[in-house]
Amino acid sequence: MKNAIFVLSGNCRTFIDCIDSQCIHLFSKLFNSDVNIHLYLYLKLTDPGPKGQDGWNFKYQDININILLDKINKIKSNYPIFNIEYKLLTSDEISDVELLSQIKDRTLYIDFLSEDSKLLRGMHCHYNLEKCGNYILEKELTIQTKFDFIIYVRPDLYFSESCEIINNYDSSIITLGYMPGNLYNTDHIAIIPRIQFENFFFDRMNVYRNNISNRFVTQEEVYWHTISPYDDKPIGLYNIKRP
Repeated sequence: MKNAIFVLSGNCRTFIDCIDSQCIHLFSKLFNSDVNIHLYLYLKLTDPGPKGQDGWNFKYQDININILLDKINKIKSNYPIFNIEYKLLTSDEISDVELLSQIKDRTLYIDFLSEDSKLLRGMHCHYNLEKCGNYILEKELTIQTKFDFIIYVRPDLYFSESCEIINNYDSSIITLGYMPGNLYNTDHIAIIPRIQFENFFFDRMNVYRNNISNRFVTQEEVYWHTISPYDDKPIGLYNIKRP
């Protein structure tokens, strides 16, 4: 029997409002019943605040941990076929100073990323993914098998239509989903074949640690750099639920 894991990584934000739609339209639809479904929730109860970018200065309230745990337990009860584990954080696992100290050459992150606050916002996201990658490796040792499929999902995606079955997505390269009206693929959702595991979860932080030649203007450019070539295709119909 094959195994798949969905990784929800990032700030809680509107997770509580979105998770049921993800269960209905994504977790329950991407695979047939012959696949074991695992969920890993790596969630931060706090939010970094507005981006300082026109049109994106959203404010979110911190999430009460008891309310969050209650929601997770309800999901466990409603979907007993899902193997659910989680890590709930009240702060970042690494400091800003520690993150910045890992950059090989700060001058290669220019324009938008020339501001430390904006660079750090992306680096924290990529560090989160590295931590999730470590969890996956540990979990594979525990269950003594590798996951055949890994799916990354932003916690604040609200789905209104279901995805296609897994066979309709490329099995050799990463598939990035997108929402209607989005001008380019970002970090919303990705289907990651096991052979692309390290590229997706570890290579971004390694860019910061090792890069001596490539210039990057945005966080997305670092994201794409580590996973090219990739496919883009709708993975259900969703939008980012804002406050």
